Amino acid sequence: MDFDLERYSERIRSFDGPRFAVSTATTLESYPILAVRSHAEANAPTLLVLAGVHGDERAGILAVPSILEAWTSSRVRLVVMTPVNPVGARRCTRAGSTGKDINRDFLRFATPEARAVRDVFEEVRPAFVLSLHEGPQRGTFMFTNRHVGAPLATSLCDALAAGGTTLATRDYFGRSLQPAGWAPASPTTRAVWSFGARYLRQKATISYSEDRGVPEIVLESSSRTTDEAVRIRPHVDLVAAVAATW
Repeated sequence: MDFDLERYSERIRSFDGPRFAVSTATTLESYPILAVRSHAEANAPTLLVLAGVHGDERAGILAVPSILEAWTSSRVRLVVMTPVNPVGARRCTRAGSTGKDINRDFLRFATPEARAVRDVFEEVRPAFVLSLHEGPQRGTFMFTNRHVGAPLATSLCDALAAGGTTLATRDYFGRSLQPAGWAPASPTTRAVWSFGARYLRQKATISYSEDRGVPEIVLESSSRTTDEAVRIRPHVDLVAAVAATW
């Protein structure tokens, strides 16, 4: 999908006003990570959305304007960081400004991108995290940590399907998904996380959130179509569905 980082940043900044406050979390090679915060009731729970952790997975990044346009809740505070990996988004690469995968750096925090996410996480204390990704698999699915239960996961998959999203029946590990679209953290998944943390000193956002008692969903939409509307729809629908659970 076509993407111009400068125009995109201008578009996101244009939301600053009565409904949202837009600020710069940090700047890397003159490219900003923007933080968008909705105005909400006092003590409203915070939904933190991470868009563009991998710069070559553009559906989640491009979904942000539609997410903001559709947002109406005052009972939930929406905080969106986008693009989390602006250098990667500009170059259409997975790696960030230091050449590393940001989504393996939530243990050592050696990258400025991961540190920016950590700082916002600690500031807003989210009640729920959504990380927006995409991949070449057939259909859309979501990884969840242990704080996302089966009833919620099932209802969210139903919401995606109702919006027209095709749900995957297998995840990246070849595991059969029941119901379609839901890939919960399994003993195998957790063993991979543990090995990565202990021996490789690597950790993803989903594990970082789990350690802090925060439910996180990593949405993996399908990039198999060139239809931009189809590719961004799961991201927009999932944000709305999670917000509706409060």
